[in-house]
Amino acid sequence: MTQIVVTLENNADEVFLRRMIENMKGVLKTSLTHYIEDKGEEHSQRLDSLHKIKESIDPSVIDSSDPRTNYIMSK
Repeated sequence: MTQIVVTLENNADEVFLRRMIENMKGVLKTSLTHYIEDKGEEHSQRLDSLHKIKESIDPSVIDSSDPRTNYIMSK
């Protein structure tokens, strides 16, 4: 299977273009994803705060014998 990624302009009619692509021969499925533009310093500060939270988690308190926990931790 091959995938083609298309980036649209902000004012493009995404619903119309998606329907048009779905109707093309050989297309199995389409998906629509909205990406958030990088906000610079604000974006970096938010990521830094998330990394600090991650580093503050004590792995010894996590029950690793539970298969659901193992699944979540593997992601």
